[in-house]
Amino acid sequence: MDSTTHARASRGARHRPPGIGRPVSGIRPPGACRQPSAPGDADPLVGRRMPDLALAVAGSAAIRVYELLPHGRFVLLDLAGDEEMRRSVQAGWGKRVTPHTVTAHDSRADLDGVREILVRPDGHIAWATRTTDVRARRIERFRALTGWAGLPAGG
Repeated sequence: MDSTTHARASRGARHRPPGIGRPVSGIRPPGACRQPSAPGDADPLVGRRMPDLALAVAGSAAIRVYELLPHGRFVLLDLAGDEEMRRSVQAGWGKRVTPHTVTAHDSRADLDGVREILVRPDGHIAWATRTTDVRARRIERFRALTGWAGLPAGG
């Protein structure tokens, strides 16, 4: 290397911002990311990225969760088969939330007992419930939808 090339190389190194050209350590794989802490009474799934499960929804063939995430809309997955859920959600939040009744899905230990999951447009879980009482679950759902997607239409 001649003196001119050496001078240019050393000058570039002195003016490089800190950290540029150095290996990055501590990067987490995409599935390991969690959002900020949820309220203390929230389900442990809240804030985590929704797993891309294979599932079947009423009226369609088997698909994956991420195929249900349209741009800018929440997705509410009903794993309990509440017939009223789809109608009430579409009537109140239809432009902001897409409800789906799940008829079958991949088995995962962390989803055992989960009845409903509200997935944010970015794929993270906004709300989940394991409440078995239908009336109590509907009240929880209303609060979650109002908190995340605003007041229902006409309300």
